[in-house]
Amino acid sequence: MLLHSDSQRVRSEPARSEGDLQQLFVCSAIGMALLDKEGRFISANEVFCHTLGYSEVELLKMRCGELLSSFAQRQKPGFFSSASSTEASGLSWQTEQTLRRKDRSLMPARVWVSSLEDSLIEDSLSLVIIEDITKHKEAEQELSKRKVEVEMLASQLIQSQETERKRVARELHDDIGQRLSLVASEVALMVSQSAEPLAVSANRLDNLRGELDSLCADIHCISHELHSYKLQHLGLKFALKDLCRRRSQSNFRVNLDVDDMEEPASKDVSLCLYRIVQEALNNALRHAHARVVAVTLTKISGTFYMTIQDTGTGFDRSINSPGLGLISMTERLKLVKGNLTLDSILGRGTEIWVSIPDAAEGAGPASEGLIYSDSRHPVRRCEVA
Repeated sequence: MLLHSDSQRVRSEPARSEGDLQQLFVCSAIGMALLDKEGRFISANEVFCHTLGYSEVELLKMRCGELLSSFAQRQKPGFFSSASSTEASGLSWQTEQTLRRKDRSLMPARVWVSSLEDSLIEDSLSLVIIEDITKHKEAEQELSKRKVEVEMLASQLIQSQETERKRVARELHDDIGQRLSLVASEVALMVSQSAEPLAVSANRLDNLRGELDSLCADIHCISHELHSYKLQHLGLKFALKDLCRRRSQSNFRVNLDVDDMEEPASKDVSLCLYRIVQEALNNALRHAHARVVAVTLTKISGTFYMTIQDTGTGFDRSINSPGLGLISMTERLKLVKGNLTLDSILGRGTEIWVSIPDAAEGAGPASEGLIYSDSRHPVRRCEVA
């Protein structure tokens, strides 16, 4: 490593002149300082001073141990003093410490300490090299945070999947299954009573036909929830119109406004937009208790923009964390490099903005995930009042 090799050059090249070593020390792009055997600074280059915010004059009045944070001092009070002791002569090691800058801010640093035995400068000195690793630590923390989020999401998705399977199984068993059993029993009874008048049998057959028609419609509805064949074969606009029509009820109206635009070039984009509308309508009906929802979809300069506005209960963004539905939306959008922005006011409803670049016209920026914002995307709006 560069830092280690620099310290080794200072220690192990006796052929160099004292002037060469001083030039290397002063002009180095890394922070270097020299300590005496008591751990006091006797010299520090410009990078070392700039990194910690001290002038060289200020450092010359200090011991190196004073740079340690209070916690580090309690953990290793003799860390720097031992680095320059005669017993440590000839040793060199690397560690990570939290240092305290002049402005009292803390700085995670990688520290190299080397004893300069038989150096041209002076005996019983130690060379200390520091590297600011703040960005590295922040990246590690962000990576750890993302790892925890992924683990939580995986757990939530599994739970959601199991919940959906239980729901479908319950509907098939408690509703569809029971009704099919009644139809089968009725058919068996009709077979055993074949001597009944034709008029009565025709009436019972008509009732059976009505029940079978109802069963077919309900099974079709369950199947469509799991996979939309209309989206696959007829396109996004037709599938959205069908979805909004089926979701509309006497106390829940869905208004859809879609531009006369071409279908997305990518099936993944179509599916993403469809699933987001599906999830948003479910949330508006089941959780927000909205009476009106407006869905708007348009395409501007190669990007699809969609808004979903509801008149539901909304929620406090500072208190409520994103639910699984919103997490699912953002994860879908990441796959197509889209973005989602959400604005919700408690008691006044929720508004979602989605933007996805068309795959045929450019990849677009990477998704930033779920964003809470009061900004507005350039889309036409439907009145929800």
